[in-house]
Amino acid sequence: MAVLVVLAVLFVAPARAQYLTLGGDDLDGCASNGVVVGLKAAGDGFLAVRAGPGIGHAKIDQLHNGDAIFVCTSAGAWMGIVYGGGRECGVSSPIVPARLYTGPCKSGWVHRNFIEVTAG
Repeated sequence: MAVLVVLAVLFVAPARAQYLTLGGDDLDGCASNGVVVGLKAAGDGFLAVRAGPGIGHAKIDQLHNGDAIFVCTSAGAWMGIVYGGGRECGVSSPIVPARLYTGPCKSGWVHRNFIEVTAG
């Protein structure tokens, strides 16, 4: 029975990055908006969302060309993002004190080569 409960939580809970901390100052939790671009139809056709900044972290989700995101932070070539179908994600105002992002939207890390910043 306990295994079924764990499996149900895994399939219902939104994907979340293990290492995405937001806030701690008087700026918005995520300062920019962006969109996924440049994925080639002949390739995988998706952008892997990872649990941390780098290919060594687990793939937790995938995005496609045109998907909207909030850009929250960066680490080298990786961007910490929040996303989730245009819902209010609670990242457009200051978050004090700094904390791990826990929702209500999804979060993760993506490679910056496939993100076009559209505002912010």
